[in-house]
Amino acid sequence: MRNIRKISPALIAALALIFSFSALASGKNKNVKFPSVKIKNFGQMDDRFFRGARPDGNDYAALASLGVNTIIDLTDNSKEYEKPAVEAAGLRYINIPMEDKSYPSMDQVNQFLKVVDDPATGKFFVHCAGGRHRTGVVGAVYRFTHDKWNLDQALAEMDQYEFGSGYGHGKQRDFVKAYWEQLQGRG
Repeated sequence: MRNIRKISPALIAALALIFSFSALASGKNKNVKFPSVKIKNFGQMDDRFFRGARPDGNDYAALASLGVNTIIDLTDNSKEYEKPAVEAAGLRYINIPMEDKSYPSMDQVNQFLKVVDDPATGKFFVHCAGGRHRTGVVGAVYRFTHDKWNLDQALAEMDQYEFGSGYGHGKQRDFVKAYWEQLQGRG
């Protein structure tokens, strides 16, 4: 019994250390396929669609090296400084400003679909501030309309890209569900 008491604190400390290292390893950039891209929450949805958090610095050059032609910015507060940086990298900049934590309008969704359905758009990168919520919404819309995904598939992918982090984004998840219902003729 005395040996167990002596070992227990050491064992607990060792286990805590192991778990903290595994947490760090799993918290690293999920982007192992594109190591030159340092954008938080970065991912590739298909041959044309890349997504993530707001790029900065050399991120635009890294995106261009992947063949990305167009940056779609879903934020309402970065156009003044982002557009010149995007264009300096030889890319096309499109801003579809959506409010964080709010239902997007159908005009915004239709504008997004019009841009991504245009072959001239080429490969594109979509972002909001963190690449989670607004980006998750348009990603789900894209999956429904282009890949014929069901609601559960789209919600699972949203969660893979940290959709549930933070609070106050329930309206955006509600929008995705309502949009799905509308596509199914039940909305």
